[in-house]
Amino acid sequence: MKTVQAFQTSDGKLFDDEEQAELHETFLESRQVIEEFLQDKANPYKSVAQRGIARNVITHWENWKNK
Repeated sequence: MKTVQAFQTSDGKLFDDEEQAELHETFLESRQVIEEFLQDKANPYKSVAQRGIARNVITHWENWKNK
């Protein structure tokens, strides 16, 4: 048996990578406004795949901006 390091986010998810945990936490903090934007007519990306990419880009942007 070995000990492993993990990072737990506020919703209880575990990550083995600190950066991924940080991005997930950023998404949790910004989820409401991100989803509002994705639902708004100002968002040109309507397909499921495009919205997923947009969600990831916005989350990365928010994380970068807050550093």
